[in-house]
Amino acid sequence: MIVDTHCHLDMLTPLSLHAEIDSARRYLTMSTGVQNWHTVSNLCGTHANVFAALGIHPWFVASQPADAISSLQRLLDQNRPTALGEIGLDFSSAHIAQRHEQLRVFEAQLVLAKEYALPVSLHVIKAHAQMLALLKRYRPAGVVHSLGASTELAQQYIDLGLKIGVNSLVVRDNARRYHQLVTHFGVEAIVLESDAPNIVLPGAKSGHLYDIDATIARIAQLSGMHNDDVISLTEHNAQQIFHFS
Repeated sequence: MIVDTHCHLDMLTPLSLHAEIDSARRYLTMSTGVQNWHTVSNLCGTHANVFAALGIHPWFVASQPADAISSLQRLLDQNRPTALGEIGLDFSSAHIAQRHEQLRVFEAQLVLAKEYALPVSLHVIKAHAQMLALLKRYRPAGVVHSLGASTELAQQYIDLGLKIGVNSLVVRDNARRYHQLVTHFGVEAIVLESDAPNIVLPGAKSGHLYDIDATIARIAQLSGMHNDDVISLTEHNAQQIFHFS
């Protein structure tokens, strides 16, 4: 079974959602903050193969209410999601001003992940030292979403028991780092993700859930495996982390 471990179903139009969700696949849909927790949770109630990840994305920490972490904890008490996500740190120029708030909110969510024994879906850009230090302290299970890093840096995440989320960025001919991660670590270290609708295939105008098929084909090519073997191994990896039921 194809398992899409990172997508944003609430960003799709109802028509696209109806057309693109495949009942033979699983989808872990991310939230970004208080503003869409209930929307994301409700998607699970209408689709048996959709699972929710709740959390506060680093891009949106400044817009959250003061009691956001307490509100998240109440949600976890009421109806525990499959994972916490999309959470993390982003110290790129557009978001560095919120660096201290990002660190506070991220660590608070790692505390919740540990308390509720939940895996995490991690966003990290230009903040690897801080991210790794916190992960070593709290040791969550989870996935580093769309990691574009050297094999040396990726190894540090893998050594912590985390998997690498690979999406259709790997389809691009110039995505050498993504190619290296697949060829160096193999399919044993990765899970599949579409990040739909945010990632767009070369030559396309928009991103779709079914773009994950092109990702599978490219991973198979890079790893010298059959598509079905890529699907089987990545499903196993995803199940080991997220325990879909």
